[in-house]
Amino acid sequence: MNYFYSDFFLMLILCFGVNFFLNLINIKEHFFGPIGVNLVRSIICGSLANNSYKNYAIIFSDKCILYESNLEIFKNYHFTFLNYFIIDLLIMFYQKYNKIVEYIRYDLLFHHLLAIQVLLIIEYNEMYSLSLLIGLSEGMSLVSGFKLLSNYYNNKTITNLLIYYRLFYCVFVRMIFLWPSLFLLYNDMTLNCDKFKNNRSITMVLSFLSIILMTETKWLYKGKKELMKI
Repeated sequence: MNYFYSDFFLMLILCFGVNFFLNLINIKEHFFGPIGVNLVRSIICGSLANNSYKNYAIIFSDKCILYESNLEIFKNYHFTFLNYFIIDLLIMFYQKYNKIVEYIRYDLLFHHLLAIQVLLIIEYNEMYSLSLLIGLSEGMSLVSGFKLLSNYYNNKTITNLLIYYRLFYCVFVRMIFLWPSLFLLYNDMTLNCDKFKNNRSITMVLSFLSIILMTETKWLYKGKKELMKI
């Protein structure tokens, strides 16, 4: 719970800071308005992805999580990652309840619920390094808030570049590299690490990856449609 409260407080500070910045550039919206919230998401997702890249090497150098120092890094990251999705869900419902937004984005809602479920399974099995690897996926959301900002200013060039970035990241980082790497790492850990062997479930992992890949193809289709409209 200490992790949760500190992360919640940090997210509120970020919301205040972003809202203050938007007021400085004469964009007036509610405290939890869509542009501000998406900019906060960009900052947090960028930070999560950056931490994943920085600690990427130790995921594979300590596959069985034998060193306490690495376990601490993995656990700290895991709980920050999990708290982000929970807090962001609360913000989404707050936005809808107070009619700040017209409707909840069901694709984002599904993404968050799926992520929470996966992270809880990882926590139950204490395979915390998987959370750090999955965190690489959040690099795609780095531009979400900035895309809304460029849409607000009707800057089609920047909007196009940001959409291309998302498409590139989705295909080359997530679909081609990340998800296969996640499967291979899970397979390696549950075959060669004694403390993870008893909870091995390839069927479950393949089921989750199939769902993820289906959502990825939908995002690709959505990105292509966005480009056609611009």
